Amino acid sequence: MEKYTQFVKKEIGDFNPEYAIVIGSGLAPIMDKVKVKKRISYKEIPDFPVSTVEGHRGELVFGTIGNKRVLIFNGRFHFYEGYSMKDVTKTIRLAGELGVHSLIVTNAAGAVNTTLEVGDIMLINDHVNFIYADNPLRGEKGNKRFVNMIGVYSREFIKKFRKIANREGIPVREGVYCAVSGPNYETLAELKLMNRLGIDAVGMSTVPEVIMAAYFGMKVLGISCITDAAFGSNEVSHEEVISVAEKCGKKIAKLVEEFVKEA
Repeated sequence: MEKYTQFVKKEIGDFNPEYAIVIGSGLAPIMDKVKVKKRISYKEIPDFPVSTVEGHRGELVFGTIGNKRVLIFNGRFHFYEGYSMKDVTKTIRLAGELGVHSLIVTNAAGAVNTTLEVGDIMLINDHVNFIYADNPLRGEKGNKRFVNMIGVYSREFIKKFRKIANREGIPVREGVYCAVSGPNYETLAELKLMNRLGIDAVGMSTVPEVIMAAYFGMKVLGISCITDAAFGSNEVSHEEVISVAEKCGKKIAKLVEEFVKEA
């Protein structure tokens, strides 16, 4: 067990989270749905990274949604911040070592599919990994590291989430997410290539976390907030992404709350 896991276990005692939720850029409204039991700043945790990006608060939050025990990562780590993939996925390793069985991972993403619009919610049904420089499982021992990624996004979870969204009158799309290293945004040629490959949205996170979740045998629900139309403008800013995500995040928060309560 990792040093940071040992520290956290001592801090939370017999609180055993069932679900982990990773909050992406600007999607903090999810926190309004949590009955908080304990907060731990990333800065307090031994051998744990610290979030450096606007829109990522940088704390562990333990609490409940309905009668379900949840672990919230209020802020994530990115490869472009200078962290290794081992560091980027320490959140998910921690969740796995705490016994979490299901992961809800959220992000802000740019639309590659031209039918997607700013503010859309897209459930991730598959992904493409363009972060070739490193892999979070590199160096792991034994055959467990050869993780099968086919069907890693739970069809059961997608079906349940769509049913809740339909009931709440909130439109939800579905598509393929592509992870790039960042921090620069994509060129027009890169976006055209992604479009031809059948990619629907692009971002700078999520995939490494999902790989680690698969390593621990977690069921995964992936949710993207479409914050910019990649082909629609030559100007994309992080501030704009945060602004759109905060509005989108209120709808995602409502759906995540209902999903966890009914899971």
